[in-house]
Amino acid sequence: MGLFSRSQQPAAPTPAAPVQAPASGDGPVSLSKGARITLTKSPTIEASNGWTAAGKDYDLKALVRYRDGRVVYVGAANADEVLATADGAVRHSGDIRQAGALETVTITWHPDIASVALSSYSALENGMGSFRKYGCYVTITNGGQVVGLAAADASAKWSQYTLCFGEVLLNEDRTFTVVNLELYSKKHSEHRIGYVGDVVTMDIGPKGQKK
Repeated sequence: MGLFSRSQQPAAPTPAAPVQAPASGDGPVSLSKGARITLTKSPTIEASNGWTAAGKDYDLKALVRYRDGRVVYVGAANADEVLATADGAVRHSGDIRQAGALETVTITWHPDIASVALSSYSALENGMGSFRKYGCYVTITNGGQVVGLAAADASAKWSQYTLCFGEVLLNEDRTFTVVNLELYSKKHSEHRIGYVGDVVTMDIGPKGQKK
């Protein structure tokens, strides 16, 4: 992973056609920015971060917000991240560096957790490509319910290293609500996401560290 500015200019991103599906029942659902859906099948869901381009590397991160205001960074890319919260409710599968294999975060409903924000970091070796160009995405699975969050913004730049795909809200009735946020970091920012109150905010978290 790198903490240095990319100096080359990107090629024009390849357009990607949006996929739409009914936001109810089983099967795949593709959420557009700002849309949300509530998942009810199981008290445990799995969020997976993948990409389609060969030779690239993205890191899935989960920012866990507790109801008492505490936050915990779960991930496998930084020395100050943990692979699992102390209560075991949010767990990272470990670092993956090849297309086709998925980094995953497993979230089990817990009464003390309010939300989990899911973001992806674009590694230095990805060079001048963007999240959209290299087909980066997050899929959230809950039983037969599958929700897709894509990097759809064609205006996002190669120098924006972090994409917060969305947020999972843990509801009091033991369900999960998935919200598509699609928020990008500032250009060349290595600072992670954070929370201001209950609002996900870009570039206010700790600066990234090398593994």
